[in-house]
Amino acid sequence: MRQELAVLATSLADAWQNGRTIALPELGRGPADRNEAFAVQDRMAEIIAGNLVGWKVGASVEAVQFFEGHDGPIPGRLFEDRVFHGSGKISGDLCHTTKIESEIAFRLDDALPSKDSVTADDLRDRLTFMPAIEMSASRWAPGTGGRGIATRDGIADNGTAGVAVLGDPIENWREISFDDLSICSTIDDSPEIQVYSNAYRKDPVEIMADTVNGLLARDIRLQPGMVVLTGSLTLPTPIRQGQKLTVKFGDLDAISLEIE
Repeated sequence: MRQELAVLATSLADAWQNGRTIALPELGRGPADRNEAFAVQDRMAEIIAGNLVGWKVGASVEAVQFFEGHDGPIPGRLFEDRVFHGSGKISGDLCHTTKIESEIAFRLDDALPSKDSVTADDLRDRLTFMPAIEMSASRWAPGTGGRGIATRDGIADNGTAGVAVLGDPIENWREISFDDLSICSTIDDSPEIQVYSNAYRKDPVEIMADTVNGLLARDIRLQPGMVVLTGSLTLPTPIRQGQKLTVKFGDLDAISLEIE
């Protein structure tokens, strides 16, 4: 790894741990491609040294990638100290430039097949569904670097991961039609947040397979018990200190995230 990338990984890890932001690298000084971005993310994770409990993936659908200008999905790690169950309350100083998203998560219950890539059919009987909230976050200070934030910057910054809330595990989820599953997502007494549909949605088990295969290509094997958030089903929406997001999937129990 280039020395300036090693320094960048250290700075990002410090920003993660201390709720700070850092300047976006000027053009040519940050990761040049996805491989370098993954190397920065991996080193950032080594420095954080948190207990890895899963992964999140942003821009998991091609239509979203096209709309937001990404060259592929944006995976990141989930650490145990920032994953809550049922509801979560976090300090507004913990994360900056945050947006909230309603997502479908899966927990891997059995070991992956012993092969170099998997299909959705390989995974379907190994998974448990969990409704989820992701609060994505950026460690990049707005207006710095003299350029916009690129896909590789998001990857380097732990995939823009922040905080996750997981609902109760649903064992009999295969009877659920995810295309038709209603999602009511509100911040305090706001109108319902827009729900994605049509080209902006994809079979979440297919997304899970894509994510697992992306990790396998990096010699990372998802372990039983780990969770994957498969991408936003609602319009990513800013949330501020003092506000509370509540999400209800169909007739399942509501989950919530509050910024104190």
